[in-house]
Amino acid sequence: MSMSRNNVFLWCLTMVGMLLLAGCAHVISKPVLKEIDTTATFAQVLKDPDAYKGKTVLFGGDIIGAKNIQDKTVVAVLQRPLGRRGEPGAGDVSGGRFIVTTPGFLDPAIYSPGRKITVAGRVVGKEVRPLGEIAYTYPVIEKRELYLWPVEKPASAEPAVHFGFGIGVGF
Repeated sequence: MSMSRNNVFLWCLTMVGMLLLAGCAHVISKPVLKEIDTTATFAQVLKDPDAYKGKTVLFGGDIIGAKNIQDKTVVAVLQRPLGRRGEPGAGDVSGGRFIVTTPGFLDPAIYSPGRKITVAGRVVGKEVRPLGEIAYTYPVIEKRELYLWPVEKPASAEPAVHFGFGIGVGF
């Protein structure tokens, strides 16, 4: 069976569109996204975590540290605003810090400081920890879904385009 040029073009356009849409999909599943209380901002939860106990929230940021205790892992995160797909932003913008608890073992060598993380979970309370010379109140989020963003590769110092004449031989 042969396809006309218009059908081939339409098929290719459809495939490209699907790939673009897939690239824009959120990292948290649709069922969990539906449970999120979008009225609970990070600033509000940080100010009064107990008022949001039981609410499902979506936060993200940079991992500060991870520690395994008994049957769970505790991850401290520097909050960052999230983009459309749920990716934490970069730069000097942060609303504060929060803690994520997740059952089981997460390797601190992988969940290491500086890695970006997005988490959907239930607010379960607060934890006061020393931060420098102050007592800092961290909202505690019990993980429902968690996404660890891939490590960004540093830009190469080599130019992306090479010009030359002659025959090239490589070993």
